[in-house]
Amino acid sequence: MKRDKALMGDILKTLASFGTIYGDVEKIQGELSVKHLAPELILHHLRLLHDRGLVAVDMHNFWRVTDQGYDVLEAGGNLLQPHGMPPEANHGIDN
Repeated sequence: MKRDKALMGDILKTLASFGTIYGDVEKIQGELSVKHLAPELILHHLRLLHDRGLVAVDMHNFWRVTDQGYDVLEAGGNLLQPHGMPPEANHGIDN
């Protein structure tokens, strides 16, 4: 399954919109801007967000945004930039 960073960003923003209420896949699915996505596709992208430390899940499969996830959203939600790394333009000694 291919990774869709736009969908990852949409999922992260959707979870953040729930506030203090955690969301399961069905609730997330109903609130996404793109409708009728397969639950397996949403779950795959939730796991990718979890790999980055941007979301957490409890034992009942309810998802929430982590502190790191909120930091990414506050910084503009750019999932194309590697998490925790400075922008590419700041790398190297020539800058």
